[in-house]
Amino acid sequence: MNPQEEKEKAIWKQQKLIEFKQELKNNAIFLSYLEKTPPHARERFIDEYASDKVNWLDWGPQHVAWNDAEDLQWVELATKGLKEIQQKKLFDAQCLWRAEKLDIKEINIGFDFYYWEDNIFNCSFIEPINQDEVEMYLRYLLSDNYEAGHGFFFRWQNYAERKKEYNDESEMASFPEWYDFHNGQTGLSIYMEFPDIKGDKEAFYYKLWVAERVKNDKKKKVEAEVQKVEQQKVAETQAASSDAAAPQIDVDRRPHLDYFEDGWMTWFVKTFEDKQTQDIFDRYGGEERNFDFDEFLDKDLDILCKADKLIPIEAWFDWKEAVHKIADKFRREKIAEAMPFAYKQYRVSIDLNLGFEEVQPLFRMEDWGWQYEAILHGRELNGEPRDYDF
Repeated sequence: MNPQEEKEKAIWKQQKLIEFKQELKNNAIFLSYLEKTPPHARERFIDEYASDKVNWLDWGPQHVAWNDAEDLQWVELATKGLKEIQQKKLFDAQCLWRAEKLDIKEINIGFDFYYWEDNIFNCSFIEPINQDEVEMYLRYLLSDNYEAGHGFFFRWQNYAERKKEYNDESEMASFPEWYDFHNGQTGLSIYMEFPDIKGDKEAFYYKLWVAERVKNDKKKKVEAEVQKVEQQKVAETQAASSDAAAPQIDVDRRPHLDYFEDGWMTWFVKTFEDKQTQDIFDRYGGEERNFDFDEFLDKDLDILCKADKLIPIEAWFDWKEAVHKIADKFRREKIAEAMPFAYKQYRVSIDLNLGFEEVQPLFRMEDWGWQYEAILHGRELNGEPRDYDF
């Protein structure tokens, strides 16, 4: 979706959100029902319900489109695997850079590696993927070591976290399986033993910057505390001289709108919505908000049902776990089948110098610019030039 389409979609969603809220507020039957509920719960319910209704309209048709092109998911996952190949190479480069064994003109401070993590295919200072690396990743993909995914906050280039995990010998350590597999194949685990010279220098400059901020802010903090005490005295004096009685708290004991009760949403839609909305809800929102629903099991069963071959399920003490295991195996096989095509697409962009779309980093540089300023100012405080040549 291009920027113009994204803008139009955002406007459409906002307009629909306002429209659906107004519909509820103008629904006489619904309003009579609301009289039985506390006022503070009404607006919250209207907001949440209208938002859900927009999502049914927005995502429902896309669900049909995804089913029509479900084979593309394997190519996308294979492309994700190609990116993991480059993430390991970028992390190795970071280890060398931090140990001052490699100069990288595109890197000023360690934080810059996050930008290249998010734009890994555009990273110019690591070599493009070759066939041998693809073969290595395929061995990893089809091994018992394969790790399907990571949490939302996981960062491939988070040096401090990866180093901590690597040095943690407990069973809870979560050093990326791909990094570990790659190191076992290449012997590059030695990079994890290199010192973090650059990181130590950055920490030194950062501490100087923090110390100055603490010193400059100390006076303001004291003044603020004095003002706070004076305001408290005034407030206590006013309270003591006031003859007004304390307001009585009237507890509203009317029943709340139980948005998460099993079956409640279905009842609400069937009671207050028109036939078209009821049909949309049945197709795209019928699962309601069932927190007992096993999303992963549902996805695994869906994938196995749509498989292009018979898949025997191995005996296991828990049938759900057996489904997860065979579905995971099937996924990895399908990704492996799609890998040659994904690699061919990648090579076309590389060989024809077409480039790849730039991704907006998860950590935006403009939001984290203080890190750069902190290090530059720290160098000034230490009598050094205001640059990154350290």
